[in-house]
Amino acid sequence: METSMSKTVNSYLMPFSNVAHLPLAEKFEATRIAGYDALSLMPYEVDQLEVAGISPKEVRRRADDAGMRILRLDPLNTWSRVWLPDNMDDAYIATVDTRQERVFALCAELGCRSISLNATFPLGSMPMDAIIEDYAKICAASARFDLDCSLEFIPLWGVPTLAMAWQVVEGAGAKNGGLVFDTWHCVRGKSNLADLRKIPGDKIHCVQLNDGPLELPAGVTIKDDCYDRKFPGDGQFPNVEIVRVLTETGGLNQVGAEVFSPMLKAMSAREVGEISRMSVEEVLRLALS
Repeated sequence: METSMSKTVNSYLMPFSNVAHLPLAEKFEATRIAGYDALSLMPYEVDQLEVAGISPKEVRRRADDAGMRILRLDPLNTWSRVWLPDNMDDAYIATVDTRQERVFALCAELGCRSISLNATFPLGSMPMDAIIEDYAKICAASARFDLDCSLEFIPLWGVPTLAMAWQVVEGAGAKNGGLVFDTWHCVRGKSNLADLRKIPGDKIHCVQLNDGPLELPAGVTIKDDCYDRKFPGDGQFPNVEIVRVLTETGGLNQVGAEVFSPMLKAMSAREVGEISRMSVEEVLRLALS
């Protein structure tokens, strides 16, 4: 990344979604081509690698050899007393039902420093005080492993907006608590950038940039659109404005383009790395100009 951009961005991260279709070595290669030295993985991916004979310790050794860090595990969904979504099928649930003890063990073996929490329970199925209580508990448990505990607001489920997610984090008052800020979630959840300005930058643990139309096309559901995102710059999202706010607050942490899309399956490690790098660079260039 360019020097001025590097001074503005505290750290970069390759999200697991961009490289999910690639073998392990190519995940590292795509991350290197993007100009980063850190990536996230799903706990499910690590479990599948172990089934294939590659233990978490071996994954870490290969990452070390490639000059990479596996910095974040994403997601942990089972942290709340109610966690099963009512709008996802069994195949999805089977990939995200990892228990917190397993996630902690994987983080220790992989050298991760952060975990992402999805609030997959149905909206309204838990009162706010219960959500805050459960979040405070998982933060306390994570702190024993020296892990940041990053709550991600997602409009499909029980914590749909930035304002609500910040209410949870602020209410818990945990030192290791904070947020994942995803521009798709911000736009689709109709979150307000004024709320983002109020959040201390060190409480934005991870920034995920992506793109799409401001309004969903006719016949496209929010769930459909969640898995058909664009790289930043290929849509109408206010990524530049968001980055400007995060520049002011110092919240550009673990920045990367996070895309879920069928188009990725046809992309090589080089193509993924280059588009991940160039799309983020262009947003930063426009935001800082």
